[in-house]
Amino acid sequence: MAGTTSFQQRAGIILAVLIIVTLVCLVHFNSEAGITPERPDIVKIDLPAVPGGEQMPAVQFLHDRHTEALKGEKDCSACHQQTDNTYIFKFKRIKDSRPETDMAIYHDNCIGCHQETIRSGNVAGPAAGDCRSCHNRKPTMVSSWQPIRFDKSLHYRHESSQSIKPDRMTESTNCGACHHKYDQKNEKTVYIKGEEETCRYCHQPVKTKEAQSLKTASHSACINCHQQMIGGSKKAGPVNCGGCHDPAEQKKIEIVKKVPRLKRNQPDLVLMASWMASWMATSDPDVKSAKNHLNPVAFNHEAHEIKASGCMSCHHESLKQCSQCHTETGDKKGDFIRLETAMHDTKTQKSCMGCHRQAQTAQNCAGCHASMPEKKFSEVTCNQCHAVDQAGIEPLPMSAEKKTALARETLDVPSTQPALPPDEQIPENVIIKTMANEYEAVTFPHRRIIRKLAAGMKDDRMARFFHKEQTTMCMGCHHNSPASAQPPRCASCHGEAFKASQDERPGLKGAYHGQCISCHQIMKIEKPKATDCTGCHKKRT
Repeated sequence: MAGTTSFQQRAGIILAVLIIVTLVCLVHFNSEAGITPERPDIVKIDLPAVPGGEQMPAVQFLHDRHTEALKGEKDCSACHQQTDNTYIFKFKRIKDSRPETDMAIYHDNCIGCHQETIRSGNVAGPAAGDCRSCHNRKPTMVSSWQPIRFDKSLHYRHESSQSIKPDRMTESTNCGACHHKYDQKNEKTVYIKGEEETCRYCHQPVKTKEAQSLKTASHSACINCHQQMIGGSKKAGPVNCGGCHDPAEQKKIEIVKKVPRLKRNQPDLVLMASWMASWMATSDPDVKSAKNHLNPVAFNHEAHEIKASGCMSCHHESLKQCSQCHTETGDKKGDFIRLETAMHDTKTQKSCMGCHRQAQTAQNCAGCHASMPEKKFSEVTCNQCHAVDQAGIEPLPMSAEKKTALARETLDVPSTQPALPPDEQIPENVIIKTMANEYEAVTFPHRRIIRKLAAGMKDDRMARFFHKEQTTMCMGCHHNSPASAQPPRCASCHGEAFKASQDERPGLKGAYHGQCISCHQIMKIEKPKATDCTGCHKKRT
């Protein structure tokens, strides 16, 4: 019996070694062949079925692997034709034709190139008759393609490049090299200074009657520009798939930390109120009717530009004012989403409240906000944002200068940190004796922690604005108590032990631990660690 067991063990070991060696060989082979399981350059070739023929599986074409193989011998013209010195990114054709015609173009040229490469003594792809090597129902690779964010930093690097010339010699900027609008009358694209917008406003994910798809337009504009610059021996961006869409390569892209403000005739400060716009267009506005509307919101456009990754963070369909699409009663232009919903929907970061809620999840903020019960919309204090006193907007119509001054006055945050009660109203230490029978009492450095939290907000204008009241910060821990510099003790709401009759409120011990431990975890406080019991509770000797 012992001999049989020993034989089985040896056989098992030998089998395991064989499996490992096989896997190593496969990995080595794939590595030598330039193939990895995840690649950013997988192009799916999936032509429509030939009438009456069988629909073959789509082809996984490794674009960068082919360009590397041709490097130094052939350029993009090996596969792509040109029109007006611009490459058309279709294979060996300017436009699509009948399925059988396009299929023949692929088969004749791909297989022909492979056969020619093999005859020259080099390694190449499948030849004639080896259909399933390309048309594989179970592809062996997964795409790691990731869209590239053309953020403010990357935009500035292009805008400030001396290699990218203006569209017209009369222009002082090179914006016209990329930005354009379609002129319906002359049926061509033109550059209009001051009306530059993001590509996505016209170029949708799929082709429309009005414009190419975003993918086609981006590749056509970016790669052709990069190719031309490389041809002129200038430094340029990538022309391969991985250079833009490989997650690892994206991390290598240089980031400009201080990007100058975009010049688009945008305002610095505005008063947001849809009803004011109609008033401004009226020669004799009814001032009394203002009482039926909410106060205007003072909005710091410049400060939001600095924080946002780009204009599309808010202006998702165009750079028009929000109220031009989202009206008070809803309009087709704004998908019938009312202005109130567009500004207050907490489920989308396109809205003011949704974006602010997301900001509360930041490490410096979440320690307090994560444990605070989320308010219903009906519980939100409107005048915190709708803070412009209507008395200040008379007489109408107001000049742009006066509106800016009124907005600045409303948004002024003179303090360098959030408002706090004076030190004598903030207990220096709080002694917690909940577990005094097992541990020594905890000395909670109450005032020091509050000052530390306030210091973390000093460089955040939004945090300072929303913490203007002295007792606002107190609500981070005293979450359901009335706003007061002397809130009731935690034990006033949390009993010594959990009871179902307490509306599922945790007991005092659970409340302390839930609050403190969560805060330490979210804010990544190392000393004491959230799980270090004796870091807070010294054991009784």
